[in-house]
Parts: sequence; structure tokens; C-alpha cells
Amino acid sequence: MARLLVLGGSRQAAAGLERLKALGLELVVCDMDPDAPGFAYAAHRVLASVYHAEECIPAVRAFHAHTPIDGVMCLACDVPHVVARIADELGLPGIPVESADLTVNKLAMKDRFQSLGVAIPPYRAIADVKELAGTLAEWGAVVVKPTDSRGSKGVSLMRAGGDVNWAFSNAQENSPSGKVMAEKYLSGPQVSTESIVVGGEAVTPAMSDRSYEFLDRFAPFIVENGGDMPSELDDAVKHDIAALVSKGATALGISQGIIKGDIVVHAGKPYIIELAARLSGGYFCTHQIPLSTGVDLVAGAARTALGETLQPADWNAKFERHVSTRWLIPESGRITGFSRPEAVLSSPGVLAFEHWAEIGARVGGAMNAAASVAMVQATGNTREEAVRNAETALDAFALTVEGD
Repeated sequence: MARLLVLGGSRQAAAGLERLKALGLELVVCDMDPDAPGFAYAAHRVLASVYHAEECIPAVRAFHAHTPIDGVMCLACDVPHVVARIADELGLPGIPVESADLTVNKLAMKDRFQSLGVAIPPYRAIADVKELAGTLAEWGAVVVKPTDSRGSKGVSLMRAGGDVNWAFSNAQENSPSGKVMAEKYLSGPQVSTESIVVGGEAVTPAMSDRSYEFLDRFAPFIVENGGDMPSELDDAVKHDIAALVSKGATALGISQGIIKGDIVVHAGKPYIIELAARLSGGYFCTHQIPLSTGVDLVAGAARTALGETLQPADWNAKFERHVSTRWLIPESGRITGFSRPEAVLSSPGVLAFEHWAEIGARVGGAMNAAASVAMVQATGNTREEAVRNAETALDAFALTVEGD
């Protein structure tokens, strides 16, 4: 039985860990929370913060000394650089450390893409507020972000007249290095992709049209409230997206593994916003992709991490099913009530539902990807029906919030 180390045992990782255990793997789960839900599927626990390499790697090294592991991956956490270092130190399959480091430094990633002709929005490092103000005046609308944060923390969309002092501070305060960058805002549909790279070839079975229907309401923050599969983009554009992701993976030096992409299609042409060398969070890899396509990229990531030789053709979508994900993002205040999950699960078309709302808990409004308190996925005969079923299900949750 292969022994697989998985970094991350959070709520969002639990379903993936359950699937990996069902495949017969002996799971070693690393998480700093002794009550992490993912530990329910673990044969072994390593208590350490996966976001702090100086804590995680020595703990893994000590475990490996008495119980050797055969592979390492992460699930629902953005730590490919830690995974790569563990793999490198223990002689396990994995992507190069340099490649992993590029995927967690947005500025370095963009520099690499630009040098190799990979299509990306115009961007630049921002040293101070004056430089940000000049960039905004030049480009008209910019996305301001930390160079090295995650989960959309510190990210904002600035248009003419926006508060650049606040935007710069917000990004800088959420950057571990204190560094800020700006990208020209390109209008157009955005797509989440998930690919598996096999022998240098990226296969992309999953493209989800991201929902930003509340972009004005949440401004200046950029917070999506869900996504829809299959993508409604033209086949030619989807082909171009898949080719672009593959080119991006090659530029990063990744020949085996998982690539998660954030793509914008502007004037009919795709551009990479970011690529990540890991599985997605947000129940995308664990729920929406297999429900919509029949492809289990969690299993693919595990098999790659264990050094198995995969075949590209095995990872194409097996079918197309309309699946819509919607996140419940409440206004600021304190949660005063909600219905039992059974009321949601019995709603038409619902495939999956989870919530993490607690009575009395304070919710702070939509600032980043952590703003939601529930997730539903629903299907239908058409996209419109799937979206309607997802929205109806969230209404059935009947969350109430008392304002501050």
C-alpha cells in the first residue's frame, strides 16, 4: 500500500481525502489544527502549519525517518513550494523547486511568462502610491494585488477616481514580502481551468465560467460568487485556452503534475492571470469537476505524486453535465439563523451542499475568497436551470444576518 503525504486537512480537503483513502492509499495528513476534518481519513497525523516551511518540513522529515512516505501533494491549500521542497529533500516525485517558487510569486511568474511570449495582461511592480496613481492614469483600470498572497487577499480593482492610497496599503498589508504589483484590467469573461500535465502535455478537462455578477456590489473587491460548467465559450476559444495553459506550464518548467489556471478572455483572446501548481480549492477539484466531467483530478494528482506513468488520453472529459456552483456571501453583521442542511439537499437538482455558518458568528462582507458561509452545487437540463436550482437551494438555507 502506497503511503501518501497530503498537506492540508481542511474542510475543503475532506472530500478529496475521503476519495484518496477509498483508492486504498495510506494517508499521512499534515495540518496545524488538531481537529482538522481531514484527519478523519488519515492513517497518520503530522501536526504542523503547511504554510510555514520552517515548521512543516522538519516535522515531515522526522515522520519520514520512522515511517517512510512514497509521495507528497497538497489539497485545498496553496503550498506547492512546500510540497516541492519536501519532494526534493526526500527524493520523491515532484516539480522543480524553482518552478514551484514561480507559481507563488505572481511578479516572478509574470516576468517568466513575458520573457517566453506567454499571453498575459500588462503588469508592473509598484513601489509606492505615486507609481500606482500614474499606472491607473495610464491604463484606466487596474487590479492591485500583493505579489505573494493567496485567496484574493489584498486584491482590489481600481478605476478612475479610486482610492489608490487605500489600494496600495491593502495590498502591501496582505503581502508577506510587502511587495505590490498592478495589472491592467482586461474586460471579458473569466474562466477557471484545471489541467493535468503528463509528459509535458497539459490536458484540460475542466473549464468553468466564473460568476462575477456582484462585481459592482462588492467593489472595490473582486469576489466571485460561483462558476458554471461546461463553459459556454466557443470551441475555438476553449482550444486556445488549453493551448495557452500548456504553454504556460512549459514556461514554468512543469512537465508532470497539476496546473490550476485563472484565465481572462479579452476581445476573443485568452490571457493568463495566474497559474498555480496545485489542485484548486473551493470544491472545484473535489466536487464540480468530477460531477460535470467524470474526471477525478484528485486521483490524478495522487498518482503523479507517487510517480506513476499516466496517459494523456485518460484525462479528457468523459461527459458534459451542467453543474453550477454558488457561494453564499452575506452582508456584514452577525448570523442569527439558518435552516437545516436537509432543506437545501432536498431542493431540486442539488448535488452537494456544505456550510460553515455558526449562530452568533460575525461575517465581514465580501473582501476576498473567504467571505462565503455556504456552498451549493446543482444540476439541470440547461445551464439556466442549473443556476436557478443552485440559487433556489441557497434561498432554502434561509440565512439571516443582523447588521452591525
